[in-house]
Amino acid sequence: MDISRIDLNLLHVFDALYRERQVTRAGRALGLSQSAVSNALARLRQQAGDELFVRTPAGMVPTAVADAMAGPLQGALDQVRAALVASRPFKPCEARDAITVGLSDHAEFVLGPPLVAALRKEAPGLSLVLRHADKDNALPGLESGLLDLSLGMLPDPPAHMTRQMLVRDGLAVLMRPDHPALDTPWTLDTYLAYSHLLVSATASKVGAVDRMLESLGRQRVLAVVASHLLVAAPMLRDSDLLCTMAARVAHPLAAAFGLAVRPLPAELPASGMRLSMVWHRRLDSHPAHAWLRRRVAEVARALPPVPASAPAPG
Repeated sequence: MDISRIDLNLLHVFDALYRERQVTRAGRALGLSQSAVSNALARLRQQAGDELFVRTPAGMVPTAVADAMAGPLQGALDQVRAALVASRPFKPCEARDAITVGLSDHAEFVLGPPLVAALRKEAPGLSLVLRHADKDNALPGLESGLLDLSLGMLPDPPAHMTRQMLVRDGLAVLMRPDHPALDTPWTLDTYLAYSHLLVSATASKVGAVDRMLESLGRQRVLAVVASHLLVAAPMLRDSDLLCTMAARVAHPLAAAFGLAVRPLPAELPASGMRLSMVWHRRLDSHPAHAWLRRRVAEVARALPPVPASAPAPG
């Protein structure tokens, strides 16, 4: 591809299509009509000698050539944007930036509401898109530029990304308010006497508790794997299932659905969950991104303490 023959405006179309995976959404993000985006894509395909995006029922899927182009092009565009705004003071109340944040269910439940409230108050013109992200796709999303920031329990990032710890959380056990386990001593044997529900967006059948139990030579019966936190509460309310989840999620769900909350049995090793924030270093000096990172950290520090989980009688 000869760069001297390329209309550089087409690169913005490529960037929007790669991020949105849909012609209509990409046009909306760029302020262009659907036909204008389609025409630009046709020119891109001709100059690249590749389809770049294949239309499927799930949206526009990038080809291998598009995947190879995406990282370098998005990095270059980010650097150009940063260079253009670096000399201007960032004013949140005047910001019109579009930022995409990837969050785990845990991070979105805990940090999403106070973060959105803060941004709507201080930067109402900022366009914030929240996407699901987990340990498998968060770092690739940052690499490709699909995500500007990731929040969650994330793996160690590579050297060209930065991690900042945000929130430490414990684990708690949810069950219905008249669960028979509440009338017996709250021991590991009691905990393992009942079937369990695990919330996993990736349909994993192994959670943090299973790894703890394995270290003790024990195992729980996993009866249900659910994909969303909010469906867990009504499932627990109408069954004898137990569900172990982050304490900052368990207590609000218990209050909303009338469930009982208990700590992990004392025989299990103390375990904490750490929510962190990760971003690509190419965005280190981007004014809007730097401001957002500071705001996320402030929101995390302002979270109220986790209520203590009462032990069961006995």
